[in-house]
Amino acid sequence: MKICVFLLIAGLLDAVLTQLGIENGIIKEGNPIMTQVIESGWVYFYMIKIILPLILIGLFYLRPLKGRVKTLLTATGVLYFSVLAYHLVWILLYLNMSS
Repeated sequence: MKICVFLLIAGLLDAVLTQLGIENGIIKEGNPIMTQVIESGWVYFYMIKIILPLILIGLFYLRPLKGRVKTLLTATGVLYFSVLAYHLVWILLYLNMSS
């Protein structure tokens, strides 16, 4: 369950930081599918970032996650942590260049 909550929080943080980076011309979205979603509107982007982890949380209550599914969720958590670390890097680089 903790991994599902982490994915929800990480997704929201990723969405906010991505929007800030794109709107300020600091970064570009690296995922071509999400680029199309963003072009359709930020609301859709946030919906995806919120709804998918909420579905996972709902599925967890229906059937606790075990085995391969738990391993895949853990891998997803590690990947999301990497994405957040990437956000931290560009934020620090931007702040360093602004000073």
